[in-house]
Amino acid sequence: MNNIIAAHWKSFKQKITDRTEWQVCQRHNKNRLLVLGILVFVCGIFYLWQINSLATKGYQIKELEEKVSDLKDNNKKLQVQITELRSVSRINEEVKRLNMQEVARIEYLSANGSVALNR
Repeated sequence: MNNIIAAHWKSFKQKITDRTEWQVCQRHNKNRLLVLGILVFVCGIFYLWQINSLATKGYQIKELEEKVSDLKDNNKKLQVQITELRSVSRINEEVKRLNMQEVARIEYLSANGSVALNR
């Protein structure tokens, strides 16, 4: 009778141990799945953030390229305007418009000593 009780007790202990090990294994699997889920979620958020950042940077680059193009066009227009304003014909027109007289002889003064200025 003791052998039968001992065998049943051993069988009962084995079943409880197996169930406990199964429950521990299930808890470990749940924890692993939770950690994996959190990792996938964090990676997904990071991926979306990166995509959004790249899209935003793309729009900023496009705006800056348009500004560069506008500035280059404006620079070309200013260079043309500078060339026109420096032209000899333009200067001659301004001389006539301001009623300036042409100088026939130019004399330069030289100061040999100290010069006093009245300020």
